[in-house]
Amino acid sequence: MHQLLFSLLLVLLPAQPGYHLWPGWALVLGRRIDYLSPTLYLTDIIIFLLLISWYVGKRKKIHFPILQTILIIGFIVTNIYFAANRWVAFFSWIKILELVALGIYIVKTKPKFSAIIFPLSVGVFYSSVIAIIQFLLQHSIGGPLWFLGERTFSATTPGIAQIPLCFPNKLNCPLMLRSYATFPHPNVLGGYLAVLLPVILQYSNTPIIKLSNAKKIFYLLTLGVGIIALVLTFSRSAWVVAALSIIYVIFRKKERMFFPAILSAILIIFFIGNTFGFQDESVIIRQQLNAAAISMFRASPLIGNGLGNFLVRLPNYLVSRTIYFLQPAHNIYLLALAETGIIGFAIFLWVLWKAVSNNKIIIPILLLGFVDHYFLTLQQGQLLFTIFLSLSLIQ
Repeated sequence: MHQLLFSLLLVLLPAQPGYHLWPGWALVLGRRIDYLSPTLYLTDIIIFLLLISWYVGKRKKIHFPILQTILIIGFIVTNIYFAANRWVAFFSWIKILELVALGIYIVKTKPKFSAIIFPLSVGVFYSSVIAIIQFLLQHSIGGPLWFLGERTFSATTPGIAQIPLCFPNKLNCPLMLRSYATFPHPNVLGGYLAVLLPVILQYSNTPIIKLSNAKKIFYLLTLGVGIIALVLTFSRSAWVVAALSIIYVIFRKKERMFFPAILSAILIIFFIGNTFGFQDESVIIRQQLNAAAISMFRASPLIGNGLGNFLVRLPNYLVSRTIYFLQPAHNIYLLALAETGIIGFAIFLWVLWKAVSNNKIIIPILLLGFVDHYFLTLQQGQLLFTIFLSLSLIQ
């Protein structure tokens, strides 16, 4: 039963239907902040059911090192106690415990990669099709996609992510809607595709893996629509990481072609970006958010400011008080450092080092983590990070 639920989780990973709660402590400067709202997602329910099903059905109990467990619990309690907003820290740690439990499940059950790649590919396929249709329509599709968490929007919705298309005529640059699919932002969709498309390509082109003709066609179609959808997110960081990862998959055994191919890909990507004329979300804002994270770390270097409390403390570190600035630091490493201090950051780096030392599949996520935050702050990003981190830790 738990294997079926795990497959369902992978298929529905892009979906974001959930029930949000809005207590008073989820507000900053009097405004509701999605990142602080305690939310029960459909995928949370699936995780709970699969963990219960697995635990009830397994024969051996899980044993944790007593000393390490006590020390980690002590750190969590201390981090919550000294947080500016203890409720935010408490619910943030509850989420981490859920993800850790999911990670333990994956490490202990050691699912076959073939059992993982197909349901993940299903998610990539329908997300890509939705993204392409949204771009063609220049608004959300609506209807039953509401149940997958698609939000209602159009190219004229205030605050929506747009792109000035200046190609081929630079004198007329209409603002076009960037594709969201069922994700909260095109960059998150871009990161999701940048991580999974190279994995699908590698799996479907491995000679020792015998695939039926139907599956070969499905993977080919998934790669095709996935690449189109990735382009339509207009996420340059996702473009770069996807291009480098795909080049690695194709040319990793051809050393003479490897580095020229990488250089060519980077040049082409930046040429396309310059031709289309789209601008950064805001380099200045990202720099200010990262600077705020460093300042927060200096204020509480040992145990941090409390998990999830970056946004709570942010108004004290920025001159501007506009809603646009109320975003997490766009760097998962600085964000972890600010919220959990040296102790939490050291544990974080240790886990990442073990994962990278064991399997390089996690590297695209780690690269994207330098320029965005969604692997630590948003449901789909957290799940993708947890799944790939756990797969990397399997011996």
